[in-house]
Amino acid sequence: MSDVAIVDIFTEFALAAVLGFLIGLERQMSSQEENPHTGLRDFILFALMGALSAFIANILDQMWIIAIGFGGFLALLFTGYWADFFRNGHHHARAAGSSEAAEAGITTEAAAILTFLLGILVIDGSSAIAVAVAILVLMVLSQARTISKFQHKVQRFELEAALKLLVITFIVLPVLPNQPLDEIATLPLGRVEQVDAGNRQVTIELTGGQHVAQGEQLMLYSERGPALGELTVLQASRFQVTGRIEGEGFNRLAKGVGVRTNLGVEFIAVMLSAINPYKVWLIVILVSAISFVGYVLVKVFGSGAGIGLTGLVGGLASSTVTTLSFARRSKETPQLNRLFAIAVILASTVMFPRLLMQIAVVNQALSGRMLLPVAVMAVTGILVAIWYYLRNRESNPEAGNLALSNPFSLKSAIAFAAVFSLILMVTRLAITYLGDAWLPVVALVSGLTDADAIAFSVSDAQQAGLISMDWAAFNVVLGAVANTFMKLLLVLTLGDRGLFRKLLLAMSVIVAAGLASAFLYYDFSTFDLAAG
Repeated sequence: MSDVAIVDIFTEFALAAVLGFLIGLERQMSSQEENPHTGLRDFILFALMGALSAFIANILDQMWIIAIGFGGFLALLFTGYWADFFRNGHHHARAAGSSEAAEAGITTEAAAILTFLLGILVIDGSSAIAVAVAILVLMVLSQARTISKFQHKVQRFELEAALKLLVITFIVLPVLPNQPLDEIATLPLGRVEQVDAGNRQVTIELTGGQHVAQGEQLMLYSERGPALGELTVLQASRFQVTGRIEGEGFNRLAKGVGVRTNLGVEFIAVMLSAINPYKVWLIVILVSAISFVGYVLVKVFGSGAGIGLTGLVGGLASSTVTTLSFARRSKETPQLNRLFAIAVILASTVMFPRLLMQIAVVNQALSGRMLLPVAVMAVTGILVAIWYYLRNRESNPEAGNLALSNPFSLKSAIAFAAVFSLILMVTRLAITYLGDAWLPVVALVSGLTDADAIAFSVSDAQQAGLISMDWAAFNVVLGAVANTFMKLLLVLTLGDRGLFRKLLLAMSVIVAAGLASAFLYYDFSTFDLAAG
């Protein structure tokens, strides 16, 4: 064995001993007993026992040696525990309280077992994991009082709300299809009879009730949903259709394979193409998670600090989601409407610099051109939020003592999913049937649901030379304005009327400042409004 290998082995044993020392030291300092049966030296030996078991097992290539070592360790540990219990158990129960003594003993034994296992991890080459677990163990052990206080503060309905949030995240979300509804809501077309790979042609035996005309174009899907390509019908009869397919899914076609097609109504297909069940439900989860985080922050820091902080953090992720979260809250506790208004204003304000930074990544020139109006809206939003905060501090000092009663509402989450889906469909219809010639209209409609999407679309058009720099920047501002007003609509439909009235004035001031700066800053004489 080389000197380097010996040094590595000694280092691993030393690390195991150090981890045992740290856990043993914490147990020694936390023990309420004068002569505990497991002390500092014991924990060092526990870690070395685990390390030595793993070392011998690796040398002899016999993993069962670790099981033998662990069994001996458990026998030694619990023999000492029971001997100490029968010898001094009643004395300790009278001195420190029976429940506390029992809890301390169980905690110490669990820590001892973990120490043995940490020694195995170190020798097994997982030193980083062993150190991380040891740190986590020390944190849990050293925060016994904090954990105990938290346990008494958590109420039953709060635990149930957390479980519901976990259910919709880890059980419901994974089973939802991650594809647009127009690919799911399809009709059976028939089964493949013949495939001509050279000409990319396919012959399909039609299902009863299907009528296809020559020259018609159909989008084909497999029976499980994925798109196969677009079929241009070359020949059609009552029972059979032959056509040419364009698309990467052609290779998945074979004789006997069942194929489906869309519903055949373009208007409905366009609407359904906007809805992806997985993504919609993901937004529902974001709404619920931000609401839950806000509840926790309010409970920990108080109403003012928790709500304001949630508004800032939520705005970085999604200002629309944050607005929906607080709109729901306003129904439950309208007395906090002024604080909710501050959070929504902060979230909306954070959206502006976030949008600016996102565009700067792909189009620095456009980002620089839209800087002034966006900065004006951001500064105005901050000033309005400060004004609301100062008024709240003077007129509603007791708001910090109010508690929110419902950290998660499944009914409200489903209602949001329905409203959000409706907005997505309306937006998709507007974009499809209005076209690029009506860019301001498209920007306003698209901005209702997603300011980022219209911003990146306009940026691409500007870089392709289709529109001027000022025209692109102006329409990005319009998208942000529409998104800001959309928050008002969401609050009106899902929130308390008092919150809507407060936000109506605030959002109007922010939007007016942005539009005024845009109309004064950009040169409208260069806009080719007749283009497209």
